[in-house]
Amino acid sequence: MRIFSGVYWDKGGRTVNQDSISLQQVMTDRGRVMMAVVSDGIGGLAEGEIASGYITEKLTENFYERMLPLIGRGKGWKALKRCLLRCLYDINEGLKDYGKGKVIELGATVSLLLIWKRRYLHMHLGDSRIYLHCGRGFGRRRIRLLTKDHCVKGGINRCIGSFPFCYPDIGEGRLCGRKGFLLCTDGFYRKMDGEAVGALDPDEIKNEEQIYRRLKEIAGACLKKGEQDNLSAVYAVVYG
Repeated sequence: MRIFSGVYWDKGGRTVNQDSISLQQVMTDRGRVMMAVVSDGIGGLAEGEIASGYITEKLTENFYERMLPLIGRGKGWKALKRCLLRCLYDINEGLKDYGKGKVIELGATVSLLLIWKRRYLHMHLGDSRIYLHCGRGFGRRRIRLLTKDHCVKGGINRCIGSFPFCYPDIGEGRLCGRKGFLLCTDGFYRKMDGEAVGALDPDEIKNEEQIYRRLKEIAGACLKKGEQDNLSAVYAVVYG
């Protein structure tokens, strides 16, 4: 299995970038393993950049310290799911303690994708998104949204932060052929149209430099349409 991947991260029209991203790719005895995470600090709450940074930092630590050993021992998606849930719970407790100590409320979205042994697992809270691009051969169903926005009347009602723990949406699937995965925050997708998503056709992506250029082009088009929010994205093409 081969993976091309790339990231885009820009503060847009904001003075502070409250988005955080993590992209990790490791070759193991059981093949290539990749984890991608995007997290967006909740607007209207304090220190969004602290919340999103803490989330991605702790998930990255968990990837190397716990998840890779599980994969190395041949564990399946249920064991990996339990590992991620424990990590998210601990992150939530850490943010609750931090918020209590500073007398503030803070929180962030989290959208995570794990790929290993031709399988994938995704975990999600908030209004960041994960798209699956299946290429031209799948007709109208070639682009699927794997996540559901957790919003009520324009506000986010589920996130990781200084609040009671929210159980995330979790899904899994198997990989065949050439697939593309886009993880992005709302600033990146809000003004993104179908033509822009089509530019990320996995059948046309040949290298990682091309991924960065196309993510940058999409972000630039969004900025020209008046997007003011932070814009962050991770894109990965998986095949083999």
